[in-house]
Amino acid sequence: MELWTALGLGFFGSFHCVGMCGPIVLSLPRSSSSFSVITFNAIVYNLGRILIYAFFGLIFGFLGKQITLAGFQSTLSIVLGILIILGVLFSTKLYPKKRPEVLQKFISAINQAYGILIRKQSKSALFSMGLLNGLLPCAFVYTGLAAAVLTSTPYHSMLYMTLFGLGTLPALFSIYVSPNFISMDLRSSIKKYMPYLAFALGSFLVLRGILLQDLNVSGAFMNTIEAFCVFPSKNI
Repeated sequence: MELWTALGLGFFGSFHCVGMCGPIVLSLPRSSSSFSVITFNAIVYNLGRILIYAFFGLIFGFLGKQITLAGFQSTLSIVLGILIILGVLFSTKLYPKKRPEVLQKFISAINQAYGILIRKQSKSALFSMGLLNGLLPCAFVYTGLAAAVLTSTPYHSMLYMTLFGLGTLPALFSIYVSPNFISMDLRSSIKKYMPYLAFALGSFLVLRGILLQDLNVSGAFMNTIEAFCVFPSKNI
């Protein structure tokens, strides 16, 4: 999977996630009014969040490697692309209004851990809160993982999600450093284009899968022709 798509997906997707992660970021403790201290705190927090994305990328990368070795990468690319497109077209119908009880308990546990860490007012607590933020359910993180699993190696998958996390950094970093930097109008206007971004990525994955299938068929055809041409010469 092309790594450049990770930065774009993370950057534009972060404006969509600002609605959910924004209040969390704004609730982070500010131990000082110094700009340098606030900046460092933001880096520590976001480092934890990006590391979780990279870890998920590595795990999904090993899954993708097995799929690649089995020869199903093109099929997986098409299936994931179609699922993303369906998610865009029928999002209101596909996603239940009420979250499953297991998911609600998971989010509640993260919120409780968040509350404990906020009171600690330390750098390690900020880093841990970033890790917890990375665990929160997010449609665009799942979209990033769907693309990352199609990379060539687990380490490329990890790099893909690291770049995805770096793409989300400007928006979430700005909210913590300067809460009014990203206006509600800007968030709303960019959010309108998020479905188009997801649709474009889904279409790209479908096209990529079709091209991979064509290459595999062409390669198999050429190998057959070569074997047919070379085989008789061995008997001459």
